[in-house]
Amino acid sequence: MKALVRKNTACLVCGNRRLIPYLNLGQSAFANSYVRRQDAKKKAMKAPLIVCYCPVCHLAQLAHIVDRGALFNSYAYFSSTSPQLLVHFRGYAKEIMRRFPKQIKRLTVEIASNDGILLKLLKEKGAKVLGIDPARNIARKANKEGVPTIPQFFSSSAACRIKKKYGSAGVVIANNVLAHTDILQDIIKGVALLLADEGVFVFEAQYVKDLLQHNEFDTTYHEHTCYFSLHPLAVLLEKYGFVAFDVEHVDTQGGSLRVFAAKKDSGRRISPRIPAMLRDEVRAGLTKEATYKKFAERPPRAAKALHALLTKLHKEGKIVAGYGAPAKGNTLLQYAHIDNRLISYITDNAPSKQGLFTPGSKIPILAPSKHLEAKPDYIVILAWNYAASILKREAALRKAGVRFIVPIPFPRIV
Repeated sequence: MKALVRKNTACLVCGNRRLIPYLNLGQSAFANSYVRRQDAKKKAMKAPLIVCYCPVCHLAQLAHIVDRGALFNSYAYFSSTSPQLLVHFRGYAKEIMRRFPKQIKRLTVEIASNDGILLKLLKEKGAKVLGIDPARNIARKANKEGVPTIPQFFSSSAACRIKKKYGSAGVVIANNVLAHTDILQDIIKGVALLLADEGVFVFEAQYVKDLLQHNEFDTTYHEHTCYFSLHPLAVLLEKYGFVAFDVEHVDTQGGSLRVFAAKKDSGRRISPRIPAMLRDEVRAGLTKEATYKKFAERPPRAAKALHALLTKLHKEGKIVAGYGAPAKGNTLLQYAHIDNRLISYITDNAPSKQGLFTPGSKIPILAPSKHLEAKPDYIVILAWNYAASILKREAALRKAGVRFIVPIPFPRIV
Protein backbone atom coordinates (compact mmCIF):
# COMPACT_ATOMS: atom_id res chain seq x y z
CA MET A 1 0.00 0.00 0.00
CA LYS A 2 1.32 3.43 -0.98
CA ALA A 3 2.26 5.61 1.98
CA LEU A 4 0.15 8.73 2.44
CA VAL A 5 3.18 10.79 3.50
CA ARG A 6 6.80 10.15 2.51
CA LYS A 7 10.09 11.88 3.22
CA ASN A 8 11.53 13.87 0.33
CA THR A 9 15.08 12.50 0.05
CA ALA A 10 16.30 14.23 -3.13
CA CYS A 11 15.77 17.56 -4.87
CA LEU A 12 12.78 17.36 -7.19
CA VAL A 13 14.65 19.24 -9.93
CA CYS A 14 18.32 18.23 -9.81
CA GLY A 15 18.32 15.11 -7.61
CA ASN A 16 20.75 16.53 -5.02
CA ARG A 17 20.40 14.56 -1.77
CA ARG A 18 21.65 17.29 0.59
CA LEU A 19 18.53 19.30 1.24
CA ILE A 20 18.79 21.97 3.94
CA PRO A 21 15.70 22.52 6.16
CA TYR A 22 15.08 26.20 6.93
CA LEU A 23 11.40 26.66 7.86
CA ASN A 24 9.34 24.45 10.18
CA LEU A 25 5.63 25.25 10.43
CA GLY A 26 4.90 22.18 12.56
CA GLN A 27 2.24 19.52 12.03
CA SER A 28 -0.54 20.79 9.81
CA ALA A 29 -3.82 19.46 8.40
CA PHE A 30 -4.00 19.44 4.61
CA ALA A 31 -4.93 22.95 3.53
CA ASN A 32 -7.78 22.03 1.19
CA SER A 33 -9.27 19.24 3.32
CA TYR A 34 -12.28 21.29 4.41
CA VAL A 35 -14.37 19.48 7.00
CA ARG A 36 -18.07 18.57 6.83
CA ARG A 37 -20.25 19.41 9.83
CA GLN A 38 -20.70 15.74 10.78
CA ASP A 39 -16.91 15.30 10.85
CA ALA A 40 -16.08 18.52 12.71
CA LYS A 41 -15.31 16.71 15.96
CA LYS A 42 -13.01 14.14 14.37
CA LYS A 43 -9.25 14.51 14.67
CA ALA A 44 -7.73 15.96 11.47
CA MET A 45 -5.08 14.05 9.57
CA LYS A 46 -1.84 16.04 9.76
CA ALA A 47 1.70 15.90 8.37
CA PRO A 48 4.93 17.85 8.96
CA LEU A 49 5.17 21.16 7.11
CA ILE A 50 8.90 21.79 6.68
CA VAL A 51 10.61 23.59 3.79
CA CYS A 52 14.11 22.80 2.51
CA TYR A 53 16.58 24.60 0.24
CA CYS A 54 18.63 22.84 -2.45
CA PRO A 55 22.13 24.41 -2.58
CA VAL A 56 22.74 22.99 -6.08
CA CYS A 57 19.80 24.25 -8.20
CA HIS A 58 18.33 26.61 -5.54
CA LEU A 59 14.85 25.08 -5.41
CA ALA A 60 12.86 25.50 -2.19
CA GLN A 61 10.69 22.43 -1.58
CA LEU A 62 8.82 20.50 1.09
CA ALA A 63 10.63 17.95 3.22
CA HIS A 64 7.57 15.67 3.25
CA ILE A 65 5.40 14.74 0.27
CA VAL A 66 1.71 13.87 0.64
CA ASP A 67 0.15 11.46 -1.87
CA ARG A 68 -1.35 13.48 -4.74
CA GLY A 69 -4.53 11.41 -4.86
CA ALA A 70 -5.34 12.28 -1.25
CA LEU A 71 -4.93 15.97 -2.02
CA PHE A 72 -6.46 16.45 -5.47
CA ASN A 73 -8.96 13.73 -6.42
CA SER A 74 -11.73 15.88 -4.94
CA TYR A 75 -11.16 19.59 -4.57
CA ALA A 76 -13.09 22.48 -3.02
CA TYR A 77 -11.39 25.26 -5.00
CA PHE A 78 -13.10 26.58 -8.14
CA SER A 79 -11.14 29.32 -9.93
CA SER A 80 -14.26 30.93 -11.39
CA THR A 81 -15.50 31.98 -7.93
CA SER A 82 -12.71 34.57 -7.71
CA PRO A 83 -13.52 37.89 -9.44
CA GLN A 84 -9.84 38.85 -9.28
CA LEU A 85 -8.75 35.67 -11.04
CA LEU A 86 -11.28 36.25 -13.79
CA VAL A 87 -9.72 39.65 -14.47
CA HIS A 88 -6.26 38.05 -14.42
CA PHE A 89 -7.20 35.31 -16.87
CA ARG A 90 -8.90 37.73 -19.25
CA GLY A 91 -5.61 39.57 -19.62
CA TYR A 92 -3.73 36.26 -19.83
CA ALA A 93 -5.97 34.95 -22.64
CA LYS A 94 -5.63 38.20 -24.55
CA GLU A 95 -1.83 38.07 -24.34
CA ILE A 96 -1.58 34.45 -25.50
CA MET A 97 -3.88 35.10 -28.45
CA ARG A 98 -1.86 38.17 -29.41
CA ARG A 99 1.57 36.54 -29.11
CA PHE A 100 0.85 33.06 -30.44
CA PRO A 101 -2.17 33.21 -32.81
CA LYS A 102 -0.96 30.36 -35.03
CA GLN A 103 -0.13 27.98 -32.18
CA ILE A 104 -3.26 28.67 -30.14
CA LYS A 105 -5.60 27.54 -32.91
CA ARG A 106 -3.83 24.22 -33.44
CA LEU A 107 -4.63 22.73 -30.02
CA THR A 108 -4.31 24.34 -26.61
CA VAL A 109 -3.97 21.97 -23.67
CA GLU A 110 -4.08 23.22 -20.09
CA ILE A 111 -2.67 21.03 -17.32
CA ALA A 112 -4.70 21.23 -14.09
CA SER A 113 -7.25 23.42 -15.83
CA ASN A 114 -9.58 23.53 -12.81
CA ASP A 115 -13.08 24.57 -13.90
CA GLY A 116 -11.84 25.84 -17.27
CA ILE A 117 -11.79 29.54 -16.46
CA LEU A 118 -8.88 30.27 -18.85
CA LEU A 119 -9.75 27.72 -21.55
CA LYS A 120 -13.30 29.06 -21.74
CA LEU A 121 -11.95 32.52 -22.53
CA LEU A 122 -9.58 31.12 -25.16
CA LYS A 123 -12.35 29.02 -26.70
CA GLU A 124 -14.50 32.15 -27.03
CA LYS A 125 -11.64 33.69 -29.02
CA GLY A 126 -11.54 30.74 -31.45
CA ALA A 127 -9.00 28.41 -29.86
CA LYS A 128 -9.36 24.62 -29.91
CA VAL A 129 -9.01 23.69 -26.24
CA LEU A 130 -8.61 20.67 -24.00
CA GLY A 131 -8.28 20.61 -20.22
CA ILE A 132 -6.91 17.92 -17.95
CA ASP A 133 -7.58 17.98 -14.21
CA PRO A 134 -7.50 15.23 -11.57
CA ALA A 135 -10.43 16.56 -9.51
CA ARG A 136 -13.45 14.72 -10.91
CA ASN A 137 -15.96 17.11 -9.37
CA ILE A 138 -14.24 20.08 -11.02
CA ALA A 139 -13.72 18.34 -14.39
CA ARG A 140 -17.42 17.46 -14.39
CA LYS A 141 -18.32 21.13 -13.96
CA ALA A 142 -15.94 22.21 -16.74
CA ASN A 143 -17.35 19.66 -19.20
CA LYS A 144 -20.88 20.72 -18.33
CA GLU A 145 -19.96 24.31 -19.17
CA GLY A 146 -18.53 23.43 -22.58
CA VAL A 147 -14.82 23.09 -21.81
CA PRO A 148 -13.73 19.53 -22.76
CA THR A 149 -11.78 18.23 -19.75
CA ILE A 150 -10.17 14.86 -19.04
CA PRO A 151 -10.49 13.90 -15.33
CA GLN A 152 -7.00 12.63 -14.53
CA PHE A 153 -3.47 13.67 -13.58
CA PHE A 154 -1.20 14.82 -16.40
CA SER A 155 1.84 12.63 -17.00
CA SER A 156 4.09 11.51 -19.86
CA SER A 157 1.82 8.51 -20.48
CA ALA A 158 -1.27 10.78 -20.48
CA ALA A 159 0.53 13.08 -22.95
CA CYS A 160 1.03 10.15 -25.33
CA ARG A 161 -2.66 9.27 -25.19
CA ILE A 162 -3.71 12.88 -25.77
CA LYS A 163 -1.34 13.23 -28.72
CA LYS A 164 -2.60 10.01 -30.29
CA LYS A 165 -6.22 11.13 -30.05
CA TYR A 166 -5.99 14.90 -30.62
CA GLY A 167 -2.60 15.49 -32.27
CA SER A 168 0.30 17.68 -31.12
CA ALA A 169 -0.42 20.82 -29.12
CA GLY A 170 0.49 24.28 -30.35
CA VAL A 171 0.31 25.61 -26.79
CA VAL A 172 0.53 23.83 -23.44
CA ILE A 173 -0.42 25.88 -20.38
CA ALA A 174 0.22 25.06 -16.72
CA ASN A 175 -0.78 27.59 -14.07
CA ASN A 176 0.32 26.92 -10.48
CA VAL A 177 0.87 23.28 -11.43
CA LEU A 178 4.62 22.80 -11.24
CA ALA A 179 4.54 24.12 -7.69
CA HIS A 180 1.87 21.57 -6.75
CA THR A 181 3.49 18.30 -7.74
CA ASP A 182 6.37 16.00 -6.86
CA ILE A 183 6.57 14.52 -10.38
CA LEU A 184 8.11 17.57 -12.06
CA GLN A 185 10.34 15.44 -14.28
CA ASP A 186 7.48 13.38 -15.71
CA ILE A 187 5.29 16.42 -16.29
CA ILE A 188 7.96 18.29 -18.27
CA LYS A 189 8.73 15.07 -20.16
CA GLY A 190 5.02 14.87 -21.00
CA VAL A 191 4.95 18.47 -22.21
CA ALA A 192 7.94 17.74 -24.47
CA LEU A 193 6.12 14.74 -25.94
CA LEU A 194 2.84 16.59 -26.49
CA LEU A 195 4.11 19.93 -27.76
CA ALA A 196 4.64 20.51 -31.47
CA ASP A 197 8.18 21.47 -32.52
CA GLU A 198 7.13 25.09 -33.05
CA GLY A 199 4.82 25.08 -30.01
CA VAL A 200 4.99 27.14 -26.85
CA PHE A 201 4.85 26.07 -23.19
CA VAL A 202 3.44 28.84 -20.95
CA PHE A 203 3.18 28.46 -17.20
CA GLU A 204 2.87 30.43 -13.98
CA ALA A 205 4.39 29.63 -10.61
CA GLN A 206 4.49 31.58 -7.38
CA TYR A 207 7.77 33.49 -7.13
CA VAL A 208 9.89 32.62 -4.11
CA LYS A 209 11.44 36.09 -4.19
CA ASP A 210 8.06 37.65 -3.35
CA LEU A 211 7.45 34.97 -0.72
CA LEU A 212 10.71 35.78 1.04
CA GLN A 213 10.54 39.55 0.73
CA HIS A 214 6.90 39.87 1.83
CA ASN A 215 6.87 37.12 4.49
CA GLU A 216 4.28 35.07 2.60
CA PHE A 217 4.98 32.00 4.74
CA ASP A 218 1.31 30.97 4.79
CA THR A 219 1.54 30.04 1.11
CA THR A 220 3.39 26.98 2.40
CA TYR A 221 1.06 23.97 2.50
CA HIS A 222 1.18 20.29 1.50
CA GLU A 223 -0.42 20.85 -1.92
CA HIS A 224 2.28 23.44 -2.63
CA THR A 225 5.36 21.22 -2.97
CA CYS A 226 7.84 23.62 -4.66
CA TYR A 227 8.69 27.34 -4.37
CA PHE A 228 10.40 28.53 -7.52
CA SER A 229 12.83 31.14 -8.69
CA LEU A 230 13.88 31.23 -12.35
CA HIS A 231 17.15 29.41 -11.58
CA PRO A 232 15.72 25.93 -10.87
CA LEU A 233 13.08 26.37 -13.57
CA ALA A 234 15.82 26.95 -16.15
CA VAL A 235 17.59 23.77 -14.98
CA LEU A 236 14.37 21.74 -15.18
CA LEU A 237 13.45 22.99 -18.64
CA GLU A 238 16.92 22.38 -20.05
CA LYS A 239 16.82 18.73 -18.94
CA TYR A 240 14.01 18.07 -21.41
CA GLY A 241 15.20 20.13 -24.35
CA PHE A 242 13.41 23.39 -23.52
CA VAL A 243 14.66 26.93 -23.17
CA ALA A 244 12.88 29.77 -21.36
CA PHE A 245 12.70 32.55 -23.95
CA ASP A 246 10.71 35.13 -21.98
CA VAL A 247 9.47 35.79 -18.45
CA GLU A 248 7.08 38.21 -16.78
CA HIS A 249 6.42 39.05 -13.15
CA VAL A 250 2.65 39.01 -12.43
CA ASP A 251 0.75 39.80 -9.25
CA THR A 252 -1.23 36.56 -8.71
CA GLN A 253 -0.56 34.34 -5.67
CA GLY A 254 1.22 37.19 -3.91
CA GLY A 255 3.64 37.49 -6.86
CA SER A 256 4.31 34.93 -9.60
CA LEU A 257 6.46 34.24 -12.62
CA ARG A 258 4.89 33.69 -16.03
CA VAL A 259 7.42 31.78 -18.06
CA PHE A 260 7.39 31.23 -21.83
CA ALA A 261 9.39 28.21 -23.01
CA ALA A 262 9.98 26.45 -26.32
CA LYS A 263 12.05 23.60 -27.68
CA LYS A 264 15.70 24.59 -28.07
CA ASP A 265 15.75 24.17 -31.85
CA SER A 266 12.58 26.27 -32.35
CA GLY A 267 14.66 29.37 -33.09
CA ARG A 268 12.93 31.54 -30.48
CA ARG A 269 14.87 34.69 -29.60
CA ILE A 270 15.77 34.92 -25.90
CA SER A 271 14.33 38.03 -24.28
CA PRO A 272 16.81 40.17 -22.32
CA ARG A 273 14.41 39.76 -19.39
CA ILE A 274 15.69 36.21 -18.86
CA PRO A 275 19.36 37.03 -18.08
CA ALA A 276 18.26 40.19 -16.26
CA MET A 277 16.04 38.22 -13.89
CA LEU A 278 18.75 35.60 -13.27
CA ARG A 279 21.18 38.36 -12.32
CA ASP A 280 18.58 40.00 -10.09
CA GLU A 281 17.99 36.70 -8.27
CA VAL A 282 21.69 36.43 -7.48
CA ARG A 283 21.71 40.00 -6.15
CA ALA A 284 18.62 39.24 -4.05
CA GLY A 285 20.37 36.28 -2.44
CA LEU A 286 18.09 33.59 -3.88
CA THR A 287 21.13 31.42 -4.57
CA LYS A 288 22.38 31.58 -0.96
CA GLU A 289 21.36 29.35 1.94
CA ALA A 290 21.71 32.25 4.39
CA THR A 291 18.84 34.15 2.72
CA TYR A 292 16.38 31.37 3.43
CA LYS A 293 17.52 30.86 7.01
CA LYS A 294 17.25 34.60 7.65
CA PHE A 295 13.70 34.58 6.28
CA ALA A 296 12.73 31.80 8.71
CA GLU A 297 13.06 34.25 11.62
CA ARG A 298 10.05 36.27 10.43
CA PRO A 299 7.06 33.83 10.37
CA PRO A 300 7.14 33.08 14.14
CA ARG A 301 7.05 36.81 14.93
CA ALA A 302 4.07 37.44 12.63
CA ALA A 303 2.13 34.42 13.92
CA LYS A 304 2.75 35.35 17.54
CA ALA A 305 1.66 38.95 16.91
CA LEU A 306 -1.57 37.86 15.20
CA HIS A 307 -2.44 35.45 18.00
CA ALA A 308 -1.74 38.13 20.62
CA LEU A 309 -3.90 40.68 18.78
CA LEU A 310 -6.87 38.33 18.41
CA THR A 311 -6.54 37.17 22.02
CA LYS A 312 -6.66 40.81 23.17
CA LEU A 313 -9.75 41.49 21.06
CA HIS A 314 -11.43 38.34 22.40
CA LYS A 315 -10.81 39.42 26.00
CA GLU A 316 -12.35 42.79 25.14
CA GLY A 317 -15.49 41.01 23.95
CA LYS A 318 -15.04 41.95 20.30
CA ILE A 319 -16.54 39.82 17.51
CA VAL A 320 -13.85 38.82 15.00
CA ALA A 321 -14.59 37.16 11.65
CA GLY A 322 -12.50 36.07 8.68
CA TYR A 323 -12.71 37.06 5.01
CA GLY A 324 -11.92 34.35 2.48
CA ALA A 325 -11.04 30.70 3.13
CA PRO A 326 -8.04 30.10 0.85
CA ALA A 327 -5.57 27.26 1.39
CA LYS A 328 -2.94 29.66 2.66
CA GLY A 329 -5.34 30.89 5.32
CA ASN A 330 -5.45 27.40 6.77
CA THR A 331 -1.68 27.35 7.16
CA LEU A 332 -1.79 30.72 8.90
CA LEU A 333 -4.64 29.75 11.24
CA GLN A 334 -2.98 26.51 12.31
CA TYR A 335 0.54 27.91 12.68
CA ALA A 336 -0.74 30.87 14.73
CA HIS A 337 -2.94 28.57 16.88
CA ILE A 338 -6.15 30.36 15.94
CA ASP A 339 -9.48 28.53 16.23
CA ASN A 340 -13.19 29.34 16.47
CA ARG A 341 -12.64 30.89 19.89
CA LEU A 342 -10.64 33.74 18.34
CA ILE A 343 -12.36 33.89 14.92
CA SER A 344 -16.10 33.17 15.12
CA TYR A 345 -16.63 32.40 11.42
CA ILE A 346 -15.15 32.95 7.97
CA THR A 347 -16.97 33.96 4.80
CA ASP A 348 -16.12 32.82 1.28
CA ASN A 349 -17.68 33.38 -2.14
CA ALA A 350 -17.28 29.72 -3.14
CA PRO A 351 -20.52 27.77 -2.55
CA SER A 352 -18.36 24.60 -2.45
CA LYS A 353 -16.79 25.81 0.82
CA GLN A 354 -19.87 27.27 2.50
CA GLY A 355 -21.21 25.05 5.26
CA LEU A 356 -17.82 23.41 5.79
CA PHE A 357 -15.18 24.00 8.47
CA THR A 358 -11.54 24.97 8.06
CA PRO A 359 -9.11 22.03 8.45
CA GLY A 360 -7.27 21.93 11.77
CA SER A 361 -8.74 25.16 13.16
CA LYS A 362 -12.37 24.06 12.54
CA ILE A 363 -13.87 27.51 11.98
CA PRO A 364 -17.25 27.51 10.16
CA ILE A 365 -17.27 28.88 6.59
CA LEU A 366 -20.38 30.84 5.66
CA ALA A 367 -21.76 33.00 2.86
CA PRO A 368 -20.57 36.66 2.70
CA SER A 369 -24.02 37.86 3.78
CA LYS A 370 -23.18 36.64 7.31
CA HIS A 371 -21.22 39.86 7.92
CA LEU A 372 -24.40 41.92 7.65
CA GLU A 373 -26.15 39.66 10.14
CA ALA A 374 -23.34 39.21 12.69
CA LYS A 375 -21.99 42.77 12.48
CA PRO A 376 -18.43 41.86 13.53
CA ASP A 377 -16.09 44.42 15.06
CA TYR A 378 -13.05 43.14 13.13
CA ILE A 379 -12.51 41.05 10.01
CA VAL A 380 -9.22 39.26 9.29
CA ILE A 381 -8.47 39.23 5.55
CA LEU A 382 -7.13 35.70 5.05
CA ALA A 383 -7.15 36.27 1.29
CA TRP A 384 -4.61 39.06 1.90
CA ASN A 385 -3.33 39.05 -1.70
CA TYR A 386 -6.66 40.66 -2.61
CA ALA A 387 -6.71 43.04 0.36
CA ALA A 388 -6.77 46.23 -1.73
CA SER A 389 -9.80 45.19 -3.78
CA ILE A 390 -11.56 43.72 -0.73
CA LEU A 391 -11.16 46.93 1.26
CA LYS A 392 -12.53 48.89 -1.68
CA ARG A 393 -15.43 46.47 -2.21
CA GLU A 394 -16.41 46.48 1.48
CA ALA A 395 -16.57 50.25 1.86
CA ALA A 396 -20.04 49.96 3.43
CA LEU A 397 -18.78 47.66 6.19
CA ARG A 398 -15.87 50.00 6.88
CA LYS A 399 -18.22 52.97 6.98
CA ALA A 400 -20.34 51.05 9.52
CA GLY A 401 -17.30 50.82 11.80
CA VAL A 402 -15.89 47.39 10.94
CA ARG A 403 -12.09 47.33 11.17
CA PHE A 404 -10.07 45.05 8.91
CA ILE A 405 -6.89 43.17 9.83
CA VAL A 406 -4.32 42.35 7.14
CA PRO A 407 -2.11 39.55 8.59
CA ILE A 408 0.73 39.43 6.03
CA PRO A 409 3.57 40.45 5.97
CA PHE A 410 2.90 41.49 9.58
CA PRO A 411 -0.50 41.98 11.25
CA ARG A 412 -1.91 45.49 10.89
CA ILE A 413 -5.32 47.04 11.45
CA VAL A 414 -6.74 49.19 8.64
